[in-house]
Amino acid sequence: MEFFEPSEKIRLMRKRFGIRQSDLVTNNITMAFVSMMENGRRSVSKRSSERLVSRFKEIAMNKSLTLDIDNEYFSRLAEEDARLYIEKELIKNNDHTELDKLTKIALDFEIYDLLAKIYEMKADKFLAEKDFVKAFINYNLALGKLQETRQNSGQALLHKQLGVCKERQGEYIEAIYYFKQAIEHSLKESNILIYFKSSLNLAIVYAKSTQYISCIQTVDENILKAKFKISKEILINARMTKANALMELKDDNALKEYFSLVEEVGDTNDLVLSFLYHNISEFCYKKDNYKKSLEYANKAHALKNKVNRVALPSTLNIKGRVFVKLGLVREGTMMFDLAASIAAENKTFDMLIENYKALTLAYDSKEDLKEVMKRFEKVIGTL
Repeated sequence: MEFFEPSEKIRLMRKRFGIRQSDLVTNNITMAFVSMMENGRRSVSKRSSERLVSRFKEIAMNKSLTLDIDNEYFSRLAEEDARLYIEKELIKNNDHTELDKLTKIALDFEIYDLLAKIYEMKADKFLAEKDFVKAFINYNLALGKLQETRQNSGQALLHKQLGVCKERQGEYIEAIYYFKQAIEHSLKESNILIYFKSSLNLAIVYAKSTQYISCIQTVDENILKAKFKISKEILINARMTKANALMELKDDNALKEYFSLVEEVGDTNDLVLSFLYHNISEFCYKKDNYKKSLEYANKAHALKNKVNRVALPSTLNIKGRVFVKLGLVREGTMMFDLAASIAAENKTFDMLIENYKALTLAYDSKEDLKEVMKRFEKVIGTL
C-alpha cells in the first residue's frame, strides 16, 4: 500500500486522466497556483483540496468514470493518509498477515500510537491461539510503544495481559510481578475493572505457587474489603479463590464457602458451578471421603464437558485419584490418560505434567513406567 504527499497526488491524478495542468484551471484555481501545488512550493489547504476534488470529479464524469475520494484528499499528507487507512483497517477482523502489513505501515510513518494498538491486536490473536510466547512478545512491544510515547492509558491492561501469558506458561514469579504492576497502573488510570481483574489474577497465581496466605490476603484486602463497586462475577470468583486457598490449608471453612456459593449461583452459571463441584470433590478427597468426592467429580465432569472442556483435565485427574484410592487402578489410569490427552491438545502444561506424574505413581511395573515416559517425551516433542 502506497501513500503520497499532496503534490504527488495531483501529478498522479493528472496522469491517470491524461490531462494537463491547464485543464485544472477554474475561476477559483489559477494555472500558477496549480503549478505551485503540484511542485510542492505551496501547501494544499482543505479549501483548495475541495476545489481540486470537484474539478477532477467533473473530468471523471465527462470520461464516464467514477472517482471515489473525499474533499480533503489532496490536503492530507502521506502520514495522515496512512493513519486514516490503518484506523479503517483496524475495525476489521484482520489475520496475522494483514496485521503484519499494518505494522510495516505504522513503522514506516512512525505512527506509534496505532502501532501499539496493532501489537496488542496481534498479541490477542496469539493468546487466543495459545501461542503464549508470541503473545507475550507482542504485548511487550505494545507496552514499550505506550511507554515510549508517554501514553499512560492502556498500560494497566497490557501489564495484566503480560501476567496472563506468564501464568499460562507456568512462570508464576514473573506473572506475580506483572499483575502487581497492572494493579499499580490501574489505580493511576482509575481503571477499576482492571484493578479487580488483576487482583484476582494475582490471588490465583499466589494459590498456584502454593502461597496460600498471600492469596487469601490479596482477596481480602484488594477485593472483599475494597471501597469500589464490584461485579457479582468477580466477587464470586474471588470467594472461590479464597475458598480454594483455605482448602489447601485444610481449613473446614472452605467447604462451607463452597456450598454457600453453590446455593448463590444455583443453575444460573454452569461454568462457575462446574468449578464449585470440582472443588467440593477435591476437598472431600483430602478428607478421605472418596464416595462424596466421586459424586461431585461426576457432576463437575458432566458440566465441564458441556461448557469448558479445557478445564476438564483437572476433574478427570481427581476422578483418577479417587479410582486408584478405591483400588480401581485401571479405571484411574484411563482417567489420567484422557486428562493428559486433553491437556496436550489445549497446551495446558501444568495439567499435562500433573497427569503424567499421576500415571507414574499409579503403575507398578518398570515396563509400564517406561511406556509412560516414552509417551510423555513424544507429547512434549510435539508441543
